[in-house]
Amino acid sequence: MSEMLSAVCRRPRAIVPVLCALLVFALPALGGGLSVFSGSLQRDIELPDVEGRQRTLDEFKGEVVIVHFWASWCTPCIEEFPRLLRMRDTLSGHPLTVVGINVAEGKRRAFAMARRLGLDFPVLLDRDRRLFDAWGAQVLPTTFVLDRNGVVRYAAHGPVDWDRLEVIDTLRQLM
Repeated sequence: MSEMLSAVCRRPRAIVPVLCALLVFALPALGGGLSVFSGSLQRDIELPDVEGRQRTLDEFKGEVVIVHFWASWCTPCIEEFPRLLRMRDTLSGHPLTVVGINVAEGKRRAFAMARRLGLDFPVLLDRDRRLFDAWGAQVLPTTFVLDRNGVVRYAAHGPVDWDRLEVIDTLRQLM
C-alpha cells in the first residue's frame, strides 16, 4: 500500500497533493492492528504508579498484559483510550490486564489525565523514558502485548483500532 501511495503522491496534479496530505493525517488516526513481535525485551521492570507504589509486570503472571506507552499531550494516545477500554470491557472475565505507562511526565500530570479519561487500570510512570527507550519505542502511542507467560508476542507503533475483530481475536488466542 505504501508503494501505491508513493506512486500516487508523485503525480503533478493539484488535487493529488491535497489527497496525499489527507491520507498522511487520516491513516494514523484510523488506527491499525498488532504486528507479530520477534525480538526480546527486558521484562523485569519496576516503575512507580501514580500513587507512588513500586509495580512490576510479575504482578500479572498468568494474564495477557497490554503494555501501553502514552503521554497526556499525545492526541492519538488520548483518542485511543476509549477503544482500549471498550476492548478491555469486551474481554472482561478473561485473564487480561492493561498497564498504561506514562512517558516523561510528572506524577500529577499523569494522575490528572488518567482520572479525566477514566483509566481504571494501573498507570506507571516512566519519568526518564528508561523503559520506553529500552523497549525500542520511538513514537507515542506504542503498545506491546505479552502472553500469559510474560513473553512479548505483538507490538504496535502508533494507535491501534481496539474495536477491530481481528485485534480482539488475536488477544483471545493468547488467552
